[in-house]
Amino acid sequence: MNANDQFKGHTGTENYYKHILGMLYTDGIQALCETFNCFWLLDLVCSYQPGLRNEEFQVWHLGVNEEGSAVVLCTDGNNRLLAHQGIPFTDFGAKEVTVWVEGNVVLLPSEH
Repeated sequence: MNANDQFKGHTGTENYYKHILGMLYTDGIQALCETFNCFWLLDLVCSYQPGLRNEEFQVWHLGVNEEGSAVVLCTDGNNRLLAHQGIPFTDFGAKEVTVWVEGNVVLLPSEH
């Protein structure tokens, strides 16, 4: 199951939330993090931003393996790899999810 399917109804945001590391994020990201208990994923995305400050658009993809490990990949949207991190274990409740960064905002693709 792709977690994004559960949040297709988020087609914009009414609120912006501020992460402790300075990034903003949307209602859809808030719902994703609450539903799947994955604020750690938001933390991970935000923690990479100092090294990616020149990348105005980023695609972050979490893929969960059968044994519970996962891989997080970040590209520029044109398949150029910007970041890669292995996750030894996660209890994320879906097989995958994709979030975007546009400027200083983390959002779901459906919120673009």
